[in-house]
Amino acid sequence: MDKLKYLIYIFFYVPIFYSCLNLQVFITNFISVSLGQISAYLMIAFIFTGILLVLKKSEEKAPLIKLWIAFYFLYYTFSLIASAVLGNEADILKTLVYITYFLGFSVLLSIAEYRKPTLRVLTVSFFITTLLLIYFKFINFSVDVSGIYEYNLDRAGGVYGDANNAAVSSLLSFIFINQSLKNSKNKYIKYIKLVGMLISFYAVLLTFSKTGFVVALLVIMLVNYKLFTPKRILFTIIFVPILLIGSINLALSSGKLSTVQQTRVQNIASILTLETDNVGLSGRDYLLQNMLNFINENPIIGNGLRFSNIIRGHNTILGVWADAGIFTFIFFIILLIAYVRSSFTSNSNVKYFSLAILCTLYIFMLSLQTIINQGYIMVVFVYLAYNINDNQIKKHEYKP
Repeated sequence: MDKLKYLIYIFFYVPIFYSCLNLQVFITNFISVSLGQISAYLMIAFIFTGILLVLKKSEEKAPLIKLWIAFYFLYYTFSLIASAVLGNEADILKTLVYITYFLGFSVLLSIAEYRKPTLRVLTVSFFITTLLLIYFKFINFSVDVSGIYEYNLDRAGGVYGDANNAAVSSLLSFIFINQSLKNSKNKYIKYIKLVGMLISFYAVLLTFSKTGFVVALLVIMLVNYKLFTPKRILFTIIFVPILLIGSINLALSSGKLSTVQQTRVQNIASILTLETDNVGLSGRDYLLQNMLNFINENPIIGNGLRFSNIIRGHNTILGVWADAGIFTFIFFIILLIAYVRSSFTSNSNVKYFSLAILCTLYIFMLSLQTIINQGYIMVVFVYLAYNINDNQIKKHEYKP
């Protein structure tokens, strides 16, 4: 490996590890606040330096990347106007991080030779977060208290200190491990793949996330699409719910679950039996209603930059409307649909990999406000855009 490529790997892939493992929080909590801030800006400097190193080799941007650029233009235009008109806070620096990740990897991944290494780095990063989640749960470590929690943790929050964000990372670990090792014929690699996916699924269970559990079932079906013949689909529809309900009842009667854990498991059972009226929303319905009230007050231009984060709206999709108005919101919906449409027109390998990721991210957008505010997730969106585009180009080239 030449020195230039080695530097490029450092300047781009260290920030992925940094963002995915939430290292700024650990540096802030265990060393100092100032060093945590310096480390975050250092990662931005890394990416900009990396951009300078690869800019001359960069190629045509994928169509989905161009849609993201248009979205960000609309988002910043309307949200900054809203902030100025309404006198709300407009802290651009807090949005700089994930925008930098998006721009940097849009340039890097336009170069085909860096796509496979990026896939590997994302896979390793997500898997490390699942291992840390399991270890932290085992030692009862909580990021929220920066140490060992005095009571038993009901839900594993991993490196993020949040169960739902941890579930997203664990699900992405499951998907990326499957994709990275899918075509290997080496039996040992196949065993490693199986173990890695089982560990990732176990990590999802430890979060006791209702959304995470349901998404996990969908993801398992998507990544194992080849196994589902008509007979197996019928078997799955009939017997898997029975098996799941039986497992849930066994867990509830074991006496080993805390009150919070029992409530979460009962909610999962209610979802599986379609008794949605019995599903607890953890107060997110009130937060959503609060955000909808602000949307109704300023539906056209929104309420300002990062407004939905400030009021803890816990909904990424409607959060765009709350921040930057209806036109930006509509364009964001178009962007999300474009990913799904492009995935469906890809070959099976790319299609189900992409749909598994989109299923995870889109569903969690309904309960998290942080999906498009994290550097590592923006890298996933950028990687998907180029992966889908590659497939579209190859299909066009080989079309008879």
